Amino acid sequence: MSQLYEIHCYHGDIFQYVVASTNKFPEEKVRKDVEQMNNMLNEELKGKGIRYIFVATVDNKYYQNRQKKNKHDLNRQKRNTELSH
Repeated sequence: MSQLYEIHCYHGDIFQYVVASTNKFPEEKVRKDVEQMNNMLNEELKGKGIRYIFVATVDNKYYQNRQKKNKHDLNRQKRNTELSH
């Protein structure tokens, strides 16, 4: 299993969504990205409790399943677009 790094968005203490997920970059780079993303938030968003969090996992199966789900969702969206034209 390989190391998987994710960036999560939180509103206060409540998880919102996964912003990014990678196993291609070193931990230090992803941590710096999270720091930069937090620094780019304006005061209004910070005041609302919006923040980004670094998460490290070891579950490569989870990453593969997310990739399959994302591909499935993309294909479904593509089919729906084709049907509407």
